[in-house]
Amino acid sequence: MRIRFIEPIGIDIHVPRAVSVLEKHASSGVFVEVVHLDLPPELTGPMLSPVPLYMNELIATVLKAEEDGADAAIIGCCSDPALMEAQRSVNIPVLGPLQASAALAAGRGLNLGILFPDEHDWQITANWVRRNLRAYGLSDVVSDIAFVPMHVEGEDSLIGNMEVTAEIVQERFRRQLHQHAVPAARAMLERGPVEAILFGCTIWGGMIREVDHLVDAVCIDPMVASLHLAEAQVRMTKLA
Repeated sequence: MRIRFIEPIGIDIHVPRAVSVLEKHASSGVFVEVVHLDLPPELTGPMLSPVPLYMNELIATVLKAEEDGADAAIIGCCSDPALMEAQRSVNIPVLGPLQASAALAAGRGLNLGILFPDEHDWQITANWVRRNLRAYGLSDVVSDIAFVPMHVEGEDSLIGNMEVTAEIVQERFRRQLHQHAVPAARAMLERGPVEAILFGCTIWGGMIREVDHLVDAVCIDPMVASLHLAEAQVRMTKLA
């Protein structure tokens, strides 16, 4: 089985880490390949561009995955950009971490809370995510959405920042995961009927096991959830 994971940004800064995480969690016989988009400089950086002019390129990259013989594709961003458009454009399964994680929670009968990094405008992100969940038929699964601060004084934004290294990005996300996302998850559990938490950024992929014992809920790693659901959908397709 071949699964192509698509980083929806224009540089390869996250490719080695994504390969490492996905290969570690892939089932036996599953080969995972990671690619990124070919974008102009104004849309490039270590984070998804705030202006979704990358959509056509993202759909084209999903089409290329099918043309190259991939059995499934994963769009590697927790807001699932262009997911539904990509799904209707190809005959292979196309997964997004948001849809996969919400479906996982629904399948276990759990109320889901989602924590997003606040690197992007939180209101735009929240509205986009809510619209997608309604389209998936999964809006009732999600009880709460909250945002984790990603900055301390003196730090530059990561959006469009071509000066940062992969190590700087990962260290910032790991620090904020431990220092802010864990308390935010606990606060979410106190507010309402949340039983599962999605740590909603693929840069947190592979880090969730570092903190899941600190949160009294099912903690969902977005990369692992989308990978295993992609594997399941391919197997179901081959049995049909």
